[in-house]
Amino acid sequence: MTDDTEQLEAETTPPMPPLLRGHRRGVMALLVATALAHSACAVGVGLLVGVLLADVGQPTSAVLTDLAVLVLALLGLGATRYVDRVAAERLGQDYVQELRRGLVGHAMTSASAPSLGITIARSSNDLASVRNWVSLGIAPIIALVPLAVGCLAALLVVAWQLALVVALPLVVLVIVFVLISGPAYERARELRRHRGSLAARVADTVTAAPGIAAAGGVERELRAIDRTGSRVVDAAVHRSRTAGALRAVALVAPVAGSAGAATLGALGVVSTAAVAVALTIIGIIAGPVSEMGRVVEYRQNHRAARRIIAPLLAESSPESTSPVHDPAPSAGGRVLVSGLQVDDRPLPGLRAQPGERVLVRSTAPWHAREILDQLVLPSRDGRTSVCVDGKDLAHTGPKNRRRRVGHARVGARLERGAISRAVRYRRPDLDEGEGAAALAAVGLAERVAALPQGERTSLRRGGEPLTRQEIARLWIARAMLGQPALLVLDHVDDDLGTDGRAMLRRQLADYPGVVVLATDRPDEVLDAEQGWREWGLQD
Repeated sequence: MTDDTEQLEAETTPPMPPLLRGHRRGVMALLVATALAHSACAVGVGLLVGVLLADVGQPTSAVLTDLAVLVLALLGLGATRYVDRVAAERLGQDYVQELRRGLVGHAMTSASAPSLGITIARSSNDLASVRNWVSLGIAPIIALVPLAVGCLAALLVVAWQLALVVALPLVVLVIVFVLISGPAYERARELRRHRGSLAARVADTVTAAPGIAAAGGVERELRAIDRTGSRVVDAAVHRSRTAGALRAVALVAPVAGSAGAATLGALGVVSTAAVAVALTIIGIIAGPVSEMGRVVEYRQNHRAARRIIAPLLAESSPESTSPVHDPAPSAGGRVLVSGLQVDDRPLPGLRAQPGERVLVRSTAPWHAREILDQLVLPSRDGRTSVCVDGKDLAHTGPKNRRRRVGHARVGARLERGAISRAVRYRRPDLDEGEGAAALAAVGLAERVAALPQGERTSLRRGGEPLTRQEIARLWIARAMLGQPALLVLDHVDDDLGTDGRAMLRRQLADYPGVVVLATDRPDEVLDAEQGWREWGLQD
């Protein structure tokens, strides 16, 4: 890849979160200090080998003294390598943990969130690429630079010819890396695209497994996965060619330096002791130099992952930027909505007083969900405004939002955790007694009590062991807990059944806040005497 292309990429791709932030600065300082100490120990070992060879004929005490110093230098070499590895892993894992939080937050809040498979792939493959670059790429470079400079300086002191024959292969190595890094990057991007497609197909296929099996399409879907998987295999093998070339050149470079040093000794240009010093130093730097093939590969994989991760992290808005304070309770207040759009068409404004019922209508079925989603998580574009009980939801913190808005949607899955946690998820400040009362209000008290661990029963795989209708009841209990000023219901009655819709009708009959809902059965869930008004996008 040319320098112009890299510059263009840097200009068009948003920056990643800073690596050197918080305590990671201290970890990086430790890595630099360890690299300098490691370099000093390596130079010391190399020179002390020459000193020992020069001790021939010297008293035993002098030889033992030099040997003791050499042993200490060797111990320092091993200790600094150990510290370097641990610190590098800490740096990489801590940085990846920050990115993982941002990616999952984007997947939960973005209106254009990716599929489950792609989200998992990004949380594993892409973040693994970032971790490899930080832990196994940046740290080795930090260690190699002072090590190479120190070793070449030591060889220059011993014999400049030795420094030359060792430096030349390293220069050739750098040139080859520059030439191959571009193709390596493109092949890494290609492999990442195919892996994302495979992950998305596998996730979608497994999710739709019951319908596929019922329609006799198992073999058909397996063949589709085979085709997508074959593209991953081909791309991986294609990438391995550049990776193999990088590692091969990195392996040959120090060996070429050793051969050059031996040749100088054979020709009598330098002494045997000088050759021994050179071979010792080359042996020390051979490992870090051979790792550079992997480092270049890690760098290109990281760049490919960065093109995907950075825009997502830039798009998501951290909740920490919202005002943080103790919000007042909200149990019925006016709702003012303006600036909402669906398919680039503006919706009429909405002014609803406590106790009103608003039925969302639209010519396209999917418009209702878009409207309700914008009520729950309004955009911060400056045009949209959703004010509930005196607070603009787009510019307030999560505590204010969850007290003012309750939301239940058809087919929604529950997070892992106990039932008592699930029902109070919006209002963790309330005690378990209020959660139990909410469960009783929706008719789940006996069902939950019959479970082996009662309210402590852990929900898995989206809500098991509860049934679909029971999960919908739990969502209603959670949405209505604390009587938020705005209650948003998105066809949740479709999952309730006849008895469940009768329960919902009773709960909504005396609900004090504004209820905005989308349903195909308004007569079954709303009180006809109380009435309702329609709002939405009509032709």
